Amino acid sequence: MTSQDAIDALALQNQRFNDLIRQIDGGIWWSSDAAAKLDAAAIFAQVDHIRIALDEITRLAKQIAVQPRSLASDGR
Repeated sequence: MTSQDAIDALALQNQRFNDLIRQIDGGIWWSSDAAAKLDAAAIFAQVDHIRIALDEITRLAKQIAVQPRSLASDGR
């Protein structure tokens, strides 16, 4: 696995999440959690997992060594 593979995998999950949010459409179709048959507690539990994962990905991304493009392009 390469760093590009990891970035591509992250982008795919981001797209999936964005698609899900669009499908929910801000919840405007439901007058209540009961009408939506929504288990808010279960969703909040998953939101916490997402928060933890994003915190860890952010921590890892901050450790990425950045090579200036001018050096990368001339083969140094």
